[in-house]
Amino acid sequence: MKLALNFLPCKSFKKKLVAYFTLKFIIKGFMISILLSLFIFLDLLNLKYIANLGLLSAIIGLYILLKSDRKIWFWSGFFIGLFWFYWISFSLVYYNFGYLIPIEILGICLIYGSIFLAVSWLESIYIKAIFLLFASYVAPFGFDWLNFELIFVDTLFKPTIYTLALVLISIIIAIKFNIYIGISLLICSLAINYNYKTESKSLPFDISLISTNISQDKIWERSIKDKIVKSNLDMIDQAISDGSRIVVLPESSFPLFLDHSEILLSVLKQKSYQIAIVAGALGANNNKIYNSTYLFDKGEIKRLDKLILVPFGEEIPLPNFIKNLINEIFFDSAVDYSHANSVSDYEIDGVKIRNAICYEATKDELFKDNPKFMIAISNNAWFSPSTQPNLQSKLLKLKAYKYKTTIYHSINGSPSQMITP
Repeated sequence: MKLALNFLPCKSFKKKLVAYFTLKFIIKGFMISILLSLFIFLDLLNLKYIANLGLLSAIIGLYILLKSDRKIWFWSGFFIGLFWFYWISFSLVYYNFGYLIPIEILGICLIYGSIFLAVSWLESIYIKAIFLLFASYVAPFGFDWLNFELIFVDTLFKPTIYTLALVLISIIIAIKFNIYIGISLLICSLAINYNYKTESKSLPFDISLISTNISQDKIWERSIKDKIVKSNLDMIDQAISDGSRIVVLPESSFPLFLDHSEILLSVLKQKSYQIAIVAGALGANNNKIYNSTYLFDKGEIKRLDKLILVPFGEEIPLPNFIKNLINEIFFDSAVDYSHANSVSDYEIDGVKIRNAICYEATKDELFKDNPKFMIAISNNAWFSPSTQPNLQSKLLKLKAYKYKTTIYHSINGSPSQMITP
């Protein structure tokens, strides 16, 4: 009898755990995550007004999610992790760890499933709604791309936290009190947050945004380095012929330590008397490596280093003893990138421009003092083909609207774009 009693807690835990793997809960969580992720995949169609369908889908998903219990919340978070962030694992291919992709995807799913489970544990609809409102502040390792304000980007409505708050309040009223009152409030909330288009500001001179499509496994090959450099110089010459004041090339467009390449520096410096050149390359000094933007203008050279590094891509955000072990196993004992100490600006013809490199362009810290203009450079080939460029673009549009910043984005691996508030 005593032996049986000793096993009761274990059996009880096992019973509760097994309950989470009921097919009904898994399917419902899967369907909710599809509703909350559809707006990302619809963006692939590149159709006008299609984002409004994604918004409708997301609102239905939020309604069902807020009505659901914690078992369904776990699976909803699990599959949201899958549909929003599956592409993070694709970079493993370029470190010869492609076979670990399923494991990393599972890890991502479990992280977000656990977050959703923790939030739903108190079974309070109000706490759940607050989490959905401020989801971007729950950022594993600083990665804050889970943001439900994104469902309003490219729609007829303002992509703000206030719009999301009113939608969530409407859903709560529909669930807790009266569905017709909730729907009426929802319609009114969207109506008062209609996004009237205003005239956007652009740079007062012509700019050439270069798009390239070099696969990640080719960028750093020594055998084609000269070919890449020549192609870049040809594109700069074309921009000069087009009469542009500035030409922008993507992140890592020059796959080398540019500040240690004296001949190439001299060539770019000479061309900068005809056009300002912004390009991505590596930088190094004092035994530190930087992901950098280089500006060449009127014979002057300026290097601007990345401020916010990609977690597990450019730095390991863990204690040193774990960081060193991971770098030894996965990155051939390579050291983390170093970073700048503050945001970087530069001026062209008296116009101040904020510098941003890829991931950091989606971070609030880069929009300190509400810059009017930002030039961002990215290398999305790490995650190609995937929906990463679509999610990144929506995040940049969200920040552009929030801070009233016009963003010029030059990209390798997906189309470059100008984003207005």
